Amino acid sequence: MKLLDGLIVKQAVRDVGSKNPDLSDQAIIYFHSKDFAELCERHNIDSHQVSESIKDLSRYPLISKKKLANDIANLVDGYFGEGT
Repeated sequence: MKLLDGLIVKQAVRDVGSKNPDLSDQAIIYFHSKDFAELCERHNIDSHQVSESIKDLSRYPLISKKKLANDIANLVDGYFGEGT
């Protein structure tokens, strides 16, 4: 379950950095959802803090947002033990 949860979060972070505004908006909504809060609870993560950080990330210009999203995705890999 941990690996799958990590892959979900990683993809959602990358989607926030997408140049497709609809995809980015849906990813941002995910980070404020009950599903995300439950995922965070399973892994003892502060969902509110992550949601606020994602909201901040979404305000960056596209190029910066995409790079930061990839950097965050790499951190997610480290936390959830994924190496892809």
